[in-house]
Amino acid sequence: VVEGRLTGAGRPTSTIRALLLRRWAENGRLPTYGQLNSDQRFLGMSMAYLMGSAYLEWLEERSGPGSLRNLWSRMTARQKRSFDEAFTGVFGERPDRLYGQFVAEVTASAVAIRRTGELREGTLFQETARNSGDPAVSPDGTRLAVVVRRREQPDQLVIWSTAPAEEEEKKYEERLAKILGRDPEDVAPLRTKPLPRKEVHTLTMPDGGDVDTPRWTRDGKALIFAHRAPDAEGVLHFDLYRWDFERLTRITHLADVRDADPLDDTTAIAVRSRYGMSQLVTVNLLTGDVTPRGEGSIDHVITSPRVSPDGARIAHVAHRGGRWTLYVDDTPIAVPGDPASPAWTSNDELLVTVFSRGFAELHRVPLTGTPTPITRTAGGALDAAPAKDGRVFFMSLDPDGFVVRVLDSMAEAPAPPAYNEAWVPTIPPLPTPPGEVAQTRSVPAGERYGIGRQEFAWFTSQNFAPGQRAMELGVRFGDVVGRLDTLLMASFAADNAPEGFALASAWRGWPVELHGHAYNTDEQSGAELRALWSRRFPRANLVLEGGAAGGDRDSLFASAAFNTRQHLGASRFEEGLRVEVDDDHYRAILGGAFRSGSFRIAARYQRDGGANVTLGGIASSVLPRSAYALRVLDPALPVAIARGDEYDGWRIESTVPGLPFMIFYQRHELGAFHLSLAGAEVELDSDPLPILKMPGLDLTLGVARVFDEPLRGETKWWLSMRWRP
Repeated sequence: VVEGRLTGAGRPTSTIRALLLRRWAENGRLPTYGQLNSDQRFLGMSMAYLMGSAYLEWLEERSGPGSLRNLWSRMTARQKRSFDEAFTGVFGERPDRLYGQFVAEVTASAVAIRRTGELREGTLFQETARNSGDPAVSPDGTRLAVVVRRREQPDQLVIWSTAPAEEEEKKYEERLAKILGRDPEDVAPLRTKPLPRKEVHTLTMPDGGDVDTPRWTRDGKALIFAHRAPDAEGVLHFDLYRWDFERLTRITHLADVRDADPLDDTTAIAVRSRYGMSQLVTVNLLTGDVTPRGEGSIDHVITSPRVSPDGARIAHVAHRGGRWTLYVDDTPIAVPGDPASPAWTSNDELLVTVFSRGFAELHRVPLTGTPTPITRTAGGALDAAPAKDGRVFFMSLDPDGFVVRVLDSMAEAPAPPAYNEAWVPTIPPLPTPPGEVAQTRSVPAGERYGIGRQEFAWFTSQNFAPGQRAMELGVRFGDVVGRLDTLLMASFAADNAPEGFALASAWRGWPVELHGHAYNTDEQSGAELRALWSRRFPRANLVLEGGAAGGDRDSLFASAAFNTRQHLGASRFEEGLRVEVDDDHYRAILGGAFRSGSFRIAARYQRDGGANVTLGGIASSVLPRSAYALRVLDPALPVAIARGDEYDGWRIESTVPGLPFMIFYQRHELGAFHLSLAGAEVELDSDPLPILKMPGLDLTLGVARVFDEPLRGETKWWLSMRWRP
C-alpha cells in the first residue's frame, strides 16, 4: 500500500488486481482469511498481495488515515500484545471477522457491476488450464496455436483446428446415445462448455520448461517461439526455435531474444533483454545472427513487436516515462488506457488490449482515427489473435485459469456504465502521480570484488545412527555471492563417529572450482585438494573432478558424473552414470528414474572394486569425501559391519504422493556377505546459500527394517547432517 502511494503504480491501482478480485467475487471464489497465504488454487498464492492490499486499504478507509500506523505502534509497543489484540485495539474487531465483512462488500460490488449493462465477450472456444495463453492464428485462418500451461508440468504448444468440432460432437452423441439406450430413464447431461478438441499437433520441449509467444511463419508451415535454455553455468537465456511439426530447430544460442514475429521468410523482429537493457532486434532465421535496431536502454521496456501483413510497419508497446505507449514504427498511437499485445487486422488497423480502470478490453485502433472497443467482458480480453475470416480469438480470465474465447465479428461493444466510487476495489482508484525522490549522494565508482567482504555465521548439527553419535559445531566465513567459503568445524563424538576438527574451504572465482579440506581426528588426519569443473546442457549435466589426498592414506583420485533427462508430456525420465577411481579402488554408479507430477520412482546399481571396501555408517562434516573412498555408506548399518574386495548394491526408491518421505528397498553384497533392508527416508541436499550465510547441507532422516543376519528383524533409526562449503 505504501509502495503504491509512493510510486503511483503497483497492485493497488492496477487493472489486474481489480479484474481478478471482481472475477473471483462474482464466482464466489474469494479466499477465506485462513487461505490468504496457503491457497493452492490458480493464483491462490498471489491472494496475500491482491486481497491483502485491498483489505488494508478498506481497513484504513473504514478507520481513518493513520490507522495502519497505529496498528504498527501497538505491535511494537513495550506492552506485549498478540497481533489480534493489537488489531482489535485499532479497528474494534478481530481481523478474520472484519475480513468476512470486506469479502461481502467486494462481492456485492462485483455483482452490481455485472448487472449494470450488456456484455459482449464472444463464446467459449476451448477451456484451458491456469496460465495458458499466447494464441496465434495461422495465415490461412484454419489453425490456432496456444501454449497450455499446467501446474508442475512443462509447457505444451498445442495446435487446434478453428473449424467446428464436428468429429468430437459426433463421437459425443454416439456415446450419449449408447448410454441412454442402455437406460432410457437416465437423463442426458446439461452442456455448458465446448467439448475438448482433438489436437492437430502438440509439442513439449525435450528438456521441459517453458514455451513463449509462438508466431506463425509467413507461409504457415512452421511456428517460431522462444524457450529458455541454460548456459554452461546453468543460467537460463531466451532463444528462438522453429517447429515445423516434424522437426524442432534451434535458431539462436544464448541470445536473450524472445517475442519474435517474422518479417519475411528469413528474418524476424524480436526483443532482446540483456543486462537489464531492452531493445528491438532483427534475427536471421537461417543463421541465428542478431542485429540491433537502435540502442538498448535500461530506461524503457519493449514488448510485443508485431509486423503488418505487408511487412512495411512494426507495432510494439514500450514503457517509457512511467507509462505504457503503443508505437507504430517510432510514432506513438493514442489509446484510452495502457496498451498491450497489439495484433494487425489489416495494413492500417490494429487490435489492442487496453487496460483502464479495472477493465481489459479489445479495441480497434486505426492508424488514423479514434479507437473503439469491441468487447465488454467479465474476465478481460487479452492477447488478441484475429483470423482471416473476421473472427477474433483471445484469452479471458476464469477462476481456474485463462480460457480461449472467440468473437464472430469486430462490431463495436456496448458502452460501459459510469464509474461508481463505491465499487472500489473492484474499480481501482485513479493513480496519484509519484512523488519525487531527492538524490542524496552520488554513486561511488566501482571497485574490484576480489574475495568480497567476509561475513561470519555459525551452525550446528546432530548425528546419530547405529553405533555413531556426534554433535558438530562450526563457523562459516564467506562473501555474499559465495566466491570464497570457509568452514571451521569441530565434532564431539561417541562410539564409532570421528571426533576432531577440520578446516574446509571452496574457491569459486574461476571456471574450475577449488576445494581444500584439512582435518585431524582421533583416528586419522590429513588433507585433501580437489578441483571441480561442471558444464550444463539443455538436457544433460557433466561434472569432472580430480585431486589428491594426503595423510594416513595418500592417493590420487578422479571422477566423472553425467546425468541426462527427457520429457514425454507431463512425465520425465532421468538417467545418470558416475565413475570414481583412485590408486587401488574404483566405483561405478548407474541410475535411472521416472517422474510424473509428485510421483517418482528410481533405481540404482553400484559396483565397487578394490581392497578393504567396508560397509555401513554415516558421513561426518570433519572428514573429506576422499576419506570415504573405501566406504559404502548406509546410515541404517553400523560402521564396518562387513569388509571385502568386491561390492554390489541395488536400491529402488519411490516417493509417496502427498507425503514428505520416500520408501526404499536396499540390498548389499560384499563377498559372501549379503544384507537387505527396507524403510522410509527424508532427504535434503541443499547447495550453499551465501546470501543467507548458510553452507551446503546433506541431510537424511529415516527408519529401516533389516531382513538378514546379523541384524535380522531389527529396526534402525538415524539422523545424518553433513555440512560443506
